[in-house]
Amino acid sequence: MRKFDQELSELHHQLIEMGTLAESMVSIVLKALEDVTLDIEESLHASEDMLDEMQNTIDKEVVRILTVYSPVATDLRYVLTVSHVTSSLERIGDQTTNVVSLLQLMMARSATKPEPRIIQMGQAVLEMLHGAIGAYINRDEKEAEKYRNRDEYVDSLNDQIMREVLSEEVALEALKGEPNIAGPLAQILIARALERIGDQACNICDQVPTLLGDNP
Repeated sequence: MRKFDQELSELHHQLIEMGTLAESMVSIVLKALEDVTLDIEESLHASEDMLDEMQNTIDKEVVRILTVYSPVATDLRYVLTVSHVTSSLERIGDQTTNVVSLLQLMMARSATKPEPRIIQMGQAVLEMLHGAIGAYINRDEKEAEKYRNRDEYVDSLNDQIMREVLSEEVALEALKGEPNIAGPLAQILIARALERIGDQACNICDQVPTLLGDNP
């Protein structure tokens, strides 16, 4: 195997490891939404630090490969898309820590538990992320399109959560200054963070046509 091919293979394995870690972080957050008694903050922040280190390592390797080998055609497309994918994975990690912070705030300020649709959103974005990473790794444009289309479902859940949490009754009580609306607001922000994870999964899917040279 040529040295260049070997280094591309190593880059590929590093990307898979980063994707696996990001996916595990979303899975852990989903478990915390399902069971609010779980204490995952410390382990999640440790995973986020590791994810950041992985991104830095991979991005430096991408720059080195571009500088040393000046790849062309398929190899060039692959190396360039790797940076886009690592950026999306890092942002997914950021959103998982946002969800945990909001969940802690919600539980500290109210007795509210996550709405069932938030759990549905978490399950949907985890499935999207798993599918997006798989589609990119396997260079499967059909699978990428399949999981990208799941974004409409996630968006619809987000809209439903907004309508259900900010009901007319809650709004009227808030205007009267009676309740603590930290719970409802935290749920809306949690849903928004989950939606952004879905958006980043879509961004990974969007790299597949570029990788295959199908984009103009």
